[in-house]
Amino acid sequence: MSRSAHPFPASILKLETSNFPRLLTSAATIGLVGGGFLHAAIQPVPRLDSASLTFLQRGTTNTVTLSGDGLAAVTDHLASHKAIRLADVPSSTPAVVLEGSLGGITVRPSDPAKTLPLQIIVAADAPLGAHELRVAGPGGVSNPLTVQVTDLPEILEPAGTSDPASAPRITPPVAISGRIGGSAEVDAYRIALKAGQEIHFDVQANRTGSPLDATLILLDSKGSEVGRSEDAHGLDPFLVFKAPADGEYTARLNDLRHLGGDKYTYHFVVGTRPYLESLFPFGGRRGSTVEVQLFGHQLEGANRLTLALAPEAPLGRQEIRARTAAGYSNPIGFEVGDLPEQLEAEPNNAADKANALSAPIALNGRIGAPGDVDTFRFKSPTDQRWMVEVIARRFGSPLDALLTLQDAQGKVLQRNDDANGPDARIEFDAKKDVEYLISLRDLTDRGGERFGYRMILQKPDTTPDFSVKTGAGRVRVHRDGWLAVRCEVARRNGFDGIVRVSGQNLPPGVSVVPCTIGAGIDFGWLLIGATADASATSLPLRLQATAEIGGKPVARSVQLSEAGWLTVLPPAPFSVDLGQASAAVEQNTTVALDVAVARAPGFTNEVKILADGPGGVNIPVLTLPPGQSRGQLQLNAAFNAATGTRPVAIRAEASVDGQTLIQSAPRFADVTVHGIPLYATAMLPGSPFFRTDAVKLSAVALPTNSASAANRTEFVVKVERRGFDGEVSLALEGVPAGVIATVQPVAAKAKEATVQLLVTEKAEAGKEHQIAVTAAYTHNDRTWRQKTTPVALTIAAPAVETASTNAPATATSKPTP
Repeated sequence: MSRSAHPFPASILKLETSNFPRLLTSAATIGLVGGGFLHAAIQPVPRLDSASLTFLQRGTTNTVTLSGDGLAAVTDHLASHKAIRLADVPSSTPAVVLEGSLGGITVRPSDPAKTLPLQIIVAADAPLGAHELRVAGPGGVSNPLTVQVTDLPEILEPAGTSDPASAPRITPPVAISGRIGGSAEVDAYRIALKAGQEIHFDVQANRTGSPLDATLILLDSKGSEVGRSEDAHGLDPFLVFKAPADGEYTARLNDLRHLGGDKYTYHFVVGTRPYLESLFPFGGRRGSTVEVQLFGHQLEGANRLTLALAPEAPLGRQEIRARTAAGYSNPIGFEVGDLPEQLEAEPNNAADKANALSAPIALNGRIGAPGDVDTFRFKSPTDQRWMVEVIARRFGSPLDALLTLQDAQGKVLQRNDDANGPDARIEFDAKKDVEYLISLRDLTDRGGERFGYRMILQKPDTTPDFSVKTGAGRVRVHRDGWLAVRCEVARRNGFDGIVRVSGQNLPPGVSVVPCTIGAGIDFGWLLIGATADASATSLPLRLQATAEIGGKPVARSVQLSEAGWLTVLPPAPFSVDLGQASAAVEQNTTVALDVAVARAPGFTNEVKILADGPGGVNIPVLTLPPGQSRGQLQLNAAFNAATGTRPVAIRAEASVDGQTLIQSAPRFADVTVHGIPLYATAMLPGSPFFRTDAVKLSAVALPTNSASAANRTEFVVKVERRGFDGEVSLALEGVPAGVIATVQPVAAKAKEATVQLLVTEKAEAGKEHQIAVTAAYTHNDRTWRQKTTPVALTIAAPAVETASTNAPATATSKPTP
């Protein structure tokens, strides 16, 4: 089958860059090699680790080498947008070959499982910004690799950059993908500039995940430093330079700590194109026009522009770019809302000059100077809860917002800093027609024209709602097999209804057993299965959650861990099932669950059985050795395990031809955890917390009439009462000979009792003894017994002192302090 490229469906992939053309909505189905016995048919999932080039210019064709594993069996290529196509690199004779004079020497070819050369064709109208690439084969769909589409000429780091004497010349605008490959390495680039020419240098490293902490130094033709930058954007340098004279300048890049290596990559933009530092305001109302002020470089004098926001413009944040004849700027955030908009008006530093607000409102303002305070007054038309939120740092503003709510007399009612990063948020209950003051300043009293903010005053969202997410993304299920997927529900604003999760647009032979998550439960399991005649294929996976809110049906897309793909594989040589449909266990006890593995003829490999239990129930892995087919999982319920009935999913894993194959049981075990009326634990005296870790004591073996306290120690037994208030008797086991224990019961309604230990000279010293405490009581005609974690008692011998060598030898006993 020849390789082909497919776009991801729009409903599956959401890219962070905005204003993209609508992605293709047709489901892309990839045919896989089907049939055959397991060992011949099941291929590994391809994995992508890196690409030789991750920044691509619009309208170019690029030969890129993907690195990873399992790439030899790749049959398909996928891109997240139709404007990006992937194709095989035509085979050709290597540009360089070597030949030995005596033979037996050849050039070793690259490993096809580890590297994959591809052509990436980027259309001239491809959206700027991030896109995802994947590959696929019979074993499934790979993880994504992110590439960035730009409108700049993109090149790889030329040879000679690490030798200042032979630094390559570059012609802006250009973007260079490079690497500080070793310790103390310095990369250098030469640039010819005219007097008065303005240019910017933007090092993108730490922002893209590189460990590089870059330093940028600009030298003139005499080697004198004329510019320097380090931490302009986080840890990344940014420098705007206007050449004072004609000449050749050298830009030098290195790591501040003189580190380097394969991962110390950078994207170095040397530009004569527009660059946006910020804009104001940060947003506007759709269906209106907004005058924005631009701050940046090489903007052709366009410091103010009027934006027209269409009535149907998508709500929320999107990225916009400035465009001049020289090209596009970097992206910057802008929010489209549907609330009325208002601009802050100075002076408003004091309460008597406060700007009046009529909620709901989206207010745009600036802390315009150091020490500036913006003050607003507000009256609620009804008794109502309100929310005021400052959005500043999320738009790149340096403002560290401090938000204060006061009454009309100036009494502080609430104050908040850093509710969402450095941005502030307050919720409060307002009384009808009572005036409130809202003030905003920078936490450290900084300010300036870049210290913009967007403040939203509106009623908080109180609508009951829910969302569902799963840790699954790329799912593989075998023919005639099942796979369980855990679904977690987040409930908001009092929603406590039943949630059902199901699959959508499944191919023939693939089915989903819907997941029903009951009221008050926060997770459930979905089963995906394939029949024996299901087509071996990969296709997008979509899951939907439904519920009823206010008597009306509501549907929500399930959030997957990544773009969802479902791959149907040939049959596995084993399956797993449960011996019983349910099990019951009390807190602080253990129960067994029978499991069985069905093995295909000739399959004798070791099989591991794993289970995902409810909260507080630990289920160790069960390993069935070669040839064994039955066993028992141990369900260990903690003393504080959540009570109630919840499903437990069972799966079997086995290694076959270097791959881990997974099969889930076709049904779940309903595990019911019952509460216990009391739990006891041994603790050190005076501990403020209810602890269950081991207690360690020490004492010295001394006569019972010793005046020293070193032979005495004690601990307490604390009880957590959960319905039983009577007396609890305590019994000790393992008390060593020569140790006298004084034990009192825990009195009715009391929470603890003290156990005293006296270590006599008859006790065996030099070793650690384990003492177990058993708590016993009768409740509802049943006698309950529980052992605590053992108490460790270390007994030491008394210290022996030897007199001076000039005096008669004597020995005295001295207690160890």
